[in-house]
Amino acid sequence: MGKIKTEGRVTLEFDAELYEISVTVRTEGETSGAAVTAGRQQTEALLAAFRDTLQIRPEQISAEEESTEPPAPYQNSRAVYTFSRRLLLKIPADNRMREAVTGLLAETDSVTYSVTARIADENRQKQLALDAAVQTAREKAEQIAASLHCRVTGFAELSTDGMGFSEPCAAPAAGMMLRDCKMNAAAELQNPKIRITGEVTAVWLTE
Repeated sequence: MGKIKTEGRVTLEFDAELYEISVTVRTEGETSGAAVTAGRQQTEALLAAFRDTLQIRPEQISAEEESTEPPAPYQNSRAVYTFSRRLLLKIPADNRMREAVTGLLAETDSVTYSVTARIADENRQKQLALDAAVQTAREKAEQIAASLHCRVTGFAELSTDGMGFSEPCAAPAAGMMLRDCKMNAAAELQNPKIRITGEVTAVWLTE
């Protein structure tokens, strides 16, 4: 019985299925109470616009806890308190809806936002990429085994190649690595694609 070590790397591309729009409401006030009042009013007005103007359902919006920061010490500008609260919208990957939301936000004071394309079931697509990477590694092992007049009977080990891992992907399966899911920047959100790369290093058993 022998062993063969191979690597597999496959990148799959998927159409975006939804947009996540991260919105931050930020207001200022000479007192903490003034900043909070202004921030809450702005947040409520924005939520009402989402609901009444764009027909975005409450379950499509999540909100983080609000926060208030005191004036920074030794600052040269006027001393103000700062209120902030982050909202996260999840909408279908419809460009008309995205443009309606971003158009509203662009006309709204005291908000900043970013848009990220996503797929609805990232875990399933990640598994597809991992399975494809394993298959690639096996095919390489079988080619090597054939040249040595033996055959692959199974694997002894599947492991990561040590490459980095970052958001927006969730934690990878044990012993395997998924690189960053990336939106194709060239598409400029008009035809966004999500790229998922599966990478494995495998040690195969032969006889």
